[in-house]
Amino acid sequence: MPVTKRQQIVNELKLRLATIQIANGYQTDIGLNGGNPIDDWPTQYQEEELEEATRLGVFEITQRKPQDQPRQKGVMNTMSCQVRIFHKRGTTPAELRTMIGDVEQALIQDWESGDEDPTLGGVVVDMVSDEVGFIVPPDTFQIDGAAVAFDVLFLTNPFSAYE
Repeated sequence: MPVTKRQQIVNELKLRLATIQIANGYQTDIGLNGGNPIDDWPTQYQEEELEEATRLGVFEITQRKPQDQPRQKGVMNTMSCQVRIFHKRGTTPAELRTMIGDVEQALIQDWESGDEDPTLGGVVVDMVSDEVGFIVPPDTFQIDGAAVAFDVLFLTNPFSAYE
């Protein structure tokens, strides 16, 4: 069964995030994700799940694919993505900043070669950093998590999800 380009991108991002382990040269083991695969669009965690381990979730927010001309081929898509870091209570801001750094490094680093690769192994044209920081609800001002937001740029034909 064919896999959409968006799913290919999410799959590659999950592979990269899973490499975040001290044994691989990172500062944390958050890529272990409590012994589970990196989550694709998790909506909520139970408190006991966060006691086991910090959890990572991959979210693709929107995809812009403007077509400039009729019958145009090779439309540039911009897929807005976010990796969210869900942590247990008591995690310090300094620890969370380290986790953010590990996520940023893993996103841009090829998981097989260790080289910088913003093309996700040739699946996309480029990745562009956007917002990075703590998730802070305005009514409590407590740190609920962290997010690393970025845009993934890739080419497809108009109305094609598989190229």
